[in-house]
Amino acid sequence: LQIAPKRRNSLLEYLITSRPKQRARVTGRTGWHEGESGMVFVLPERSFGDAGEVWLFDDAGQPTSSFKQRGTIEDWRREVAARCVGNSRLVFAVSLAFASPLLHVAEMESGGFHLISNSSNGKTTVMRVAASACGGHDYMQRWRATDNGLEALAMQHCDSPLLLDELAQLDPRAAGEVAYMLANGAGKARAQRAGGMRDTARWRLLFLSAGEIGLAQHMAEAGKQTKAGQEIRIAEIQADAGVGLGVFEEIHGEANGADFARALDRALRQNYGTAFPVFLDALVRQQGDIADTLREARKVFARRYLTDASGQARRVADRFALVGAAGELATRMGITGWQGGAAILAAGVCFAAWLSQRGGEGNQEERAMLAQVRGFLERHGEGRFTDWGRPVAKDDHAPRVQNRAGWRRRVEGESSLPDEATTEYLVYPTVFKEEVCKGFNASAVAKLLAARGYLKTEPSGGKLAPKFKPPGESHQRMYHVLPSIFEAE
Repeated sequence: LQIAPKRRNSLLEYLITSRPKQRARVTGRTGWHEGESGMVFVLPERSFGDAGEVWLFDDAGQPTSSFKQRGTIEDWRREVAARCVGNSRLVFAVSLAFASPLLHVAEMESGGFHLISNSSNGKTTVMRVAASACGGHDYMQRWRATDNGLEALAMQHCDSPLLLDELAQLDPRAAGEVAYMLANGAGKARAQRAGGMRDTARWRLLFLSAGEIGLAQHMAEAGKQTKAGQEIRIAEIQADAGVGLGVFEEIHGEANGADFARALDRALRQNYGTAFPVFLDALVRQQGDIADTLREARKVFARRYLTDASGQARRVADRFALVGAAGELATRMGITGWQGGAAILAAGVCFAAWLSQRGGEGNQEERAMLAQVRGFLERHGEGRFTDWGRPVAKDDHAPRVQNRAGWRRRVEGESSLPDEATTEYLVYPTVFKEEVCKGFNASAVAKLLAARGYLKTEPSGGKLAPKFKPPGESHQRMYHVLPSIFEAE
């Protein structure tokens, strides 16, 4: 408003004394909000649901909304959704767009999925297909942003899908922390200029990311190591569907994958942004009946696709199940035009790809611990461990060990076995803690080794590091790692 200086007091007086018949609530966060008489879903241009009051989105200082529309829902169903049929990555991506608003209904945490491909085999096309449910090509964002920028993006996409391309553009030093922040649903705590703390930004969403490398490889470029919590929050899937057509499995009569990608791209430029509002419009009327359906869908998915899975794998399976259930729900609403079961099947295929990428259903952090211990012994078993049977003090011909990490001993057994299969290692506690277990809790690693039968503990008292007297040294505690560590999977 352009207010003359002499009239400003009149404006203030009007605002203070007026008693409007209707009020509007203003929010800087999209998604679900609790109104006077129910839940309402707020998008930048409109809100969904009858909450007994008007809700408005305040985009002051934020970029122009990327929730845009072109064409009709019938056009999108015919030109875009129909081409997804038979393509697990495409069906999964569209289903994910519908899954983000269901996190609140299902009472589930935020999380993400990351498509990996070291070639231009269509992973960005998958992202654009997902974006088409909500907006045009500019709905898709990029990882290259400051922490503050990603927090703002998350707030703008709360309860909506967030699509982030090119992970490699994100600073590898911050990659793990940023990924954890997005999936954790909360920004950093920050102080106000006048003192005190600002309200922490909070959101709830599913995000789909793409890049030529995964999170672990990207972080490794900065010398950092992923934790299982970070990798579980971002489920990595190979973008290549494995049938020689890149991300595609069915090209619907086109000559090759490239021609199909071009046809799909033309369709995406003309048809977008209509499916998500139609889904929300139906969802606000049915949300009370959907929670039980989602719980049952997660149980069915687990029975079908999990065997003896760890808690970590089950958490990720729940997220895949939610995506599949969302696609089925959108199909029942008449939005996608797919056959019933197509979305759940696509989620199952992508979940299997995640398991394959991960290496199985077991606990990822435990697997990483075992791999690190085994890797240290494989790299340094000869160079940094003195042979117990040939100590330098008694054998001038024994190789001298620099920066000794401990001792190695030959175990009596079949001589035909490789050396590593018959060699046990006695590791100094300091080396075990600072090098062998670097990045992990050393006590947790030792307990895991003992539980798996790879670490021999003290017979009486159960100390994880029994006492030994190496040749030429005094009695001391050492970690006794058995040859069976090399059989660990």
